[in-house]
Amino acid sequence: MTTPADDAADADHAADAVEVDADDVEIVHRRAVRVVLLDERDHVLMIHGYDPRNPLETYWYSLGGGVEEGEDVREAAVREVWEETGLRLDPAELVGPLREDFVVFPFDGRQIHQRQVFFGARTTRFEAAPAAFEELEELSTITIDWLPGRALGQVAETVFPEFLAELVEDLVAREAATSAPTSQNWL
Repeated sequence: MTTPADDAADADHAADAVEVDADDVEIVHRRAVRVVLLDERDHVLMIHGYDPRNPLETYWYSLGGGVEEGEDVREAAVREVWEETGLRLDPAELVGPLREDFVVFPFDGRQIHQRQVFFGARTTRFEAAPAAFEELEELSTITIDWLPGRALGQVAETVFPEFLAELVEDLVAREAATSAPTSQNWL
C-alpha cells in the first residue's frame, strides 16, 4: 500500500526506530497524525503527489505527517496543517480522534511502518500554500487542492486513506449532532 510522501519525509525527524531488514531495505517505525480538513461545502483539502521512485503513479492523500519526540498528537496535527498549508489552527478546533490505525507502505526506497491517528477540522476555503515543506515533500508534491469529500470515490486517482470518505461522513455527522440547529444542518 502506498501512502503520502510527507510521511516518509517526516520520518527523518520522528523519534521512531529505524532498522534494516534482510534485503537491506530500511524500515522506519513511526507515529503520525492525519487531518481531514473540510471547507464550508464539505470539500476536503488534499495533497496530490507521488513516490520519487515511482513518479508515474500519482495519488491524493490527507494532510499530516510524523509526530516528533515528546510532541502531543494534537500539537503535531496543528503543526502539520500549518507546514503543509499555511493555515494556523488551534488544537481545540480539532475533532476526534476520528480513527486510529496502522499501515505499512513503501516510500523513496524505504518501508514505513506507521501508527497514525486521524483528526478532523472545519475551516473556510482558502488558497493553501506550504509554509515549511521539506525538500522531499517539495519534490514529491504536485499540488494541494480541495476535493469533494462526499465524492472521493469518483476521483480518477488513488486516494489515501482508502476510508477517507467515511471519515468525512463521520466528521459531518459529529458536527450535526453537536451544533445548534441552523438552516444548513437542518435542511
